[in-house]
Amino acid sequence: MRAFCWIVIVLAFISQAVEDYSLPGINSDEILMPVNVWGEVRNPGMHMVPWNSDLRDALSAAGGPTSNANLSGIKIILSGIDMEYDLSGYLSGDGAPLPGMEPDATVYVSASSYVWWKDVVDFSYKILVMVNVVLLMSRT
Repeated sequence: MRAFCWIVIVLAFISQAVEDYSLPGINSDEILMPVNVWGEVRNPGMHMVPWNSDLRDALSAAGGPTSNANLSGIKIILSGIDMEYDLSGYLSGDGAPLPGMEPDATVYVSASSYVWWKDVVDFSYKILVMVNVVLLMSRT
């Protein structure tokens, strides 16, 4: 009888230890895969997304695009094949369906062309302010 009690106690401890042990993506009803998101996103890098994710999920995992992002020319590399996707067209209701992601897919969001002009205007403004300050100081 004592041996039976010890067996029950040992089995109870083992079953409790097995219940507490879990592997990410195995016991959680959701298998995750790595996707690389680079460029004009808030948190670039490798992110783990659910297995049936699409471009929207990958961009969301990276914190979303920045205000400088060019949404009409997102580059996606799936299985070694490069493609370009127009997310702005999709968001306006005219684009193709969102492409699905696969393990180790890479998404690159480039900067829009107006960012360069914004930098030029900002730099020019700072130069004009400095010239104006020098002229005002030279008059006194």
